[in-house]
Amino acid sequence: MDPERANELLRYGIAALRGENIVATQKGRVQIALILMKELASEGYWWQTKILQYWIHRAQGGEIPAT
Repeated sequence: MDPERANELLRYGIAALRGENIVATQKGRVQIALILMKELASEGYWWQTKILQYWIHRAQGGEIPAT
């Protein structure tokens, strides 16, 4: 995976958590983001992993409204 692809996955994960590009429950959106985070971590993109982890924690804490 190249850095541009890693950034695309990060953007997609954040958008998914915000409910912008998928129709799913809050729990489902977090699950998708966790899968993306695991993929980024396995490829060694630690910065993108940490940023997505931050957004996941925000979603789990209720800072991102469940739509």
